[in-house]
Amino acid sequence: MFAVESNPLGRPRLLEWAHRRAAHPTEGSAVDDLLQGKSDTAIAEGRGLPRATVVGIRSFYDQVEPIPRVCDGTACHFSGSTALRERLTTIGPVGGVRCLGHCYAAPAFRSGDRVFARPRRATVESWLAEWGEGPEPLEDLVPVHRESLAEEPVVFRHLVRGAPPADFADYDLPAGEAVLAALEAARLRGRGGAAYPTAAKWKAARDTPAPERWVVANGDEGDPGSYVDRLLLEEDPQAILAGMLACGRAIGARRGVVYIRAEYPRAQASMREAIGAARQAGHLGKPFDVEVISGAGSYVCGEETALLRSIEGLRGEPRPKPPFPAQAGLFGLPTVVQNVETLSIVPWIARTGRGSGTKAVSVSGAVRRPGAFEVSLGIPLRRVLEEGAGGAPAGRRWTMALVGGPMGRVLPERWFDRPLSYEALPGMGHAGVVVLDETVSPRALAEHLFAFARAESCGTCTPCRVGTAQLAALRDRSGLGRLLDTLEMGSLCGFGQGVPRPIRDLLEHFGDAVLP
Repeated sequence: MFAVESNPLGRPRLLEWAHRRAAHPTEGSAVDDLLQGKSDTAIAEGRGLPRATVVGIRSFYDQVEPIPRVCDGTACHFSGSTALRERLTTIGPVGGVRCLGHCYAAPAFRSGDRVFARPRRATVESWLAEWGEGPEPLEDLVPVHRESLAEEPVVFRHLVRGAPPADFADYDLPAGEAVLAALEAARLRGRGGAAYPTAAKWKAARDTPAPERWVVANGDEGDPGSYVDRLLLEEDPQAILAGMLACGRAIGARRGVVYIRAEYPRAQASMREAIGAARQAGHLGKPFDVEVISGAGSYVCGEETALLRSIEGLRGEPRPKPPFPAQAGLFGLPTVVQNVETLSIVPWIARTGRGSGTKAVSVSGAVRRPGAFEVSLGIPLRRVLEEGAGGAPAGRRWTMALVGGPMGRVLPERWFDRPLSYEALPGMGHAGVVVLDETVSPRALAEHLFAFARAESCGTCTPCRVGTAQLAALRDRSGLGRLLDTLEMGSLCGFGQGVPRPIRDLLEHFGDAVLP
């Protein structure tokens, strides 16, 4: 990793000093060492850390051990992942993972740096009968179906049929002030879920006095049911890098990091190749360069402060805000953390001077044609599911949909005419949609959400650590309601605060059917 100067904000506290020492005694970080298979003792000696600190870092991440892992994200969970895991255990040790970004071809599992997903034409059993025969397993290479329902694609401007191929044109950018003016005029808001005004965040980082600033692309797309970021990282990485360059110009940054979750090995390889090509073409290097940092398996690292701690080589635990990362982020320096879909839009806005009112939506589950669809914000969900995803499969009946992952919203079928927008559907997040039919009961979905919350809580704050462990045990609505209130009001970050949202939706729409 890049070297970092001393904290310019004054004499560092002991903890801040320890963080920088943990991250930068030499190249890389303790998290990198773990992913490379180094022992705790070797890491402690090489990084100048107590061995207990290294053990604590290892225990936080769940993708360090190199064993095959079956996805238990929502689409996979209700498409046979339990049976898949049981079958694979007959071959060797098998772990779990919450999402591999192949929801459109569920169930999926990862072995090494390869991800295997069920071809839509086959059943799990017939596929498993072929998998494992011969020297190499059968790998599903079915591409993500993608389509634009918007009048003009922006996010998918290089990815839909008939679109010009991705090239270096996105790097033809104006000066930083012109970029900021274009984003402000376009009223671009973050597409990662928070929907915060992009120009305001960039201005805060630019205006904070500091000798260095950072740009971080958040590629930790952990919401089960979302795979738009994976599609962009793998197939249109230059648009993301051009967006980072635009941000670097606007805020005065010379360095950038693309943080990509461990579950996306192909995306990491694609992005590193794209960075090399951009350097060779003279678009990256000086005065702005980028590197790829891999996550190690933690849903909460999608939260910006947790993500930054992970980049620093520490446990990816959130910290209180303020200060916000735009004022004090990576290594204590002003940092813009931006979702990759947002960054991919920036060059188009900067070059055309036009606004983008579109959003990319992932659809999986009980639909004929799962895939990624670019839509105009405000489009009814039902139109996306019928016109884009082809409607319900023959003989199946929709009952509900999980929108925005386990911290998102549960919509009953009668609400499918609701518009997809951050105003009309607060909590829709990254807009991953998993459609469920009559084979999935409200209680089964609630249990799935309870298990996710319990497994993915980082444990930093007591309300979330204790509360998520108690969700499944409550037997009455009043007790469950009080616990949800405690989680929402007392949790440190958006994880614990968001856990109650889909559970409250289930209680509102399905009542006692949610309870055991």
